[in-house]
Amino acid sequence: MTNNKNAISGYRKMVIFVMFDMPTETKADLTKYRNFRSKLFDLGFIMFQYSVYIRFCRSLSIAEKYERKVEQFAPLNGSIRVIRITEEQYKQMKIIENYREKPEKKVHEQTQTVMVF
Repeated sequence: MTNNKNAISGYRKMVIFVMFDMPTETKADLTKYRNFRSKLFDLGFIMFQYSVYIRFCRSLSIAEKYERKVEQFAPLNGSIRVIRITEEQYKQMKIIENYREKPEKKVHEQTQTVMVF
């Protein structure tokens, strides 16, 4: 740990998560979905996983500012959740990647067996 008094502690830095589900059945729904994602990118969020976006902030007050901005442009339909955690909590995240085995190769040439009795 550094002794630099100007350094910002990982306990003060915040990470904001924005998670959402929105309808995408109609053209209007898709437009609202795309606009919402675009505004998240404009605010400096990055895609963490599908429908989960994150932004790193230097302080709680800055994190709260971005939460308010997300709330202002949130569309009426859909479900949006915003949560913030400290950078130190973020660093404690456990990542589990259990990918399934690759599917078997398809047989490109079909063979036929004829049995005559």
